[in-house]
Amino acid sequence: MAVTHRRAAPVAACSALLISLAGCVTAPAPPKDVAVETDFKKPLLPSINASVLTDTSVLDSRFAAALDPTVETLTRLESRYTLALSEERAERVRVGDTVSRAGQWGSSVRYGGVQFGTRFDPNENVLYAEDLATSGLAVLPTAADALFASLGQNSSIWSRQNLSVSGSPAINDRHAVSFTARDSFGRSAALSAPLIEQTRLIDEGCADFSLGFGKVRENYALASNEYGPAFANTTVVCAAPLGFTIEGHGEYLAEQVSALGIGLARRLGPIGTASLAFASSDTQLGSGWLARIGFEHQGSLLNFAVRSRVQSREFREVGSLLIEDPIMRRNLASVGLNVGDAASIAIAYAAQTTWQQERADILSLNQKMSVGSGSITVTAGHSFAEDIGSSFFLSYKRPFGGGPRRARFDASDLDLIEVAVGKKPLGEGG
Repeated sequence: MAVTHRRAAPVAACSALLISLAGCVTAPAPPKDVAVETDFKKPLLPSINASVLTDTSVLDSRFAAALDPTVETLTRLESRYTLALSEERAERVRVGDTVSRAGQWGSSVRYGGVQFGTRFDPNENVLYAEDLATSGLAVLPTAADALFASLGQNSSIWSRQNLSVSGSPAINDRHAVSFTARDSFGRSAALSAPLIEQTRLIDEGCADFSLGFGKVRENYALASNEYGPAFANTTVVCAAPLGFTIEGHGEYLAEQVSALGIGLARRLGPIGTASLAFASSDTQLGSGWLARIGFEHQGSLLNFAVRSRVQSREFREVGSLLIEDPIMRRNLASVGLNVGDAASIAIAYAAQTTWQQERADILSLNQKMSVGSGSITVTAGHSFAEDIGSSFFLSYKRPFGGGPRRARFDASDLDLIEVAVGKKPLGEGG
């Protein structure tokens, strides 16, 4: 693939802001640690990560190398400097490459610029891979996006980034959906993320926020310094009266998308946590709207979560402007039941309908039980699409050493990608 380099300098352009902040903080201490990490799992495509750490800051740079003469020898992935403004408070400033945060709706995007806030990590349901190459805008998909993309639906950014998706029948110790993603270079990464993220609640103040601006990253891991239009993102979560948590989220991509929304969440005692959000967008297609509602309950015996979103045909988030068949409705649900100390059951359902009436429905059942020092896992699922069908897997796992382990499922225990594809990825046994 031929890539045209349009060199931009968001990092250099933001250095003035970092200098202006220098008067507000203590001068950085001498380096406490210098670390260089390499990954040679794939000899033709190794990676290098170099970091310089002090008590209050981290300077980090990551590169992908290639011995293949048909691609660039060395590609810069990320370069950034992160500075803690004080030891007592959680606010930090990051200059360089980073990832924006979504709220109850919205996109997580790689960009170069300045980020200020208390939390820089993307939402827990976002699939984050440091080395995989993506074409076009570097928007990170969610687990649900990848799930429906694996069914052949082109309603998410994943289908436009030259990534392929396959699944693994194993359920990891985080009780999340597992994916194996491969890029155009043949690099693969095992990813896992909950299908439904946990709602964030704030007890007081506005302790959870992230503000950022710069230029959106394009052709990540294909080109070292390719950036696109100006980008801005804001997510602020605050405590509100009567026990509510209020969230404001906005995202902007120059000459393409402007979107702004608000969300509310409240814990209803032992019953669970309810949440709702509404957003509006403005693009060259016109104005659009999105509405989202959710509920979740976490308990020692029973836990479940549901999410439902509907949106107009014109609603767009960053990265979805060119999608010809946008989402009209998406419903996600999962239920987990712990049956004593030795067994658990989880059921999950995912459904999506696009504006061209393309529909996908998947039902998954997982049961896990302890047998001696090992455990047996049964995974069964059914896709309502005619060309997908049903799947059934039985596996036995026994650790070498240690005693029996308790089998437990969270509400997000499922492996819907395996149900959708109905087979293991190439190279895996079973």
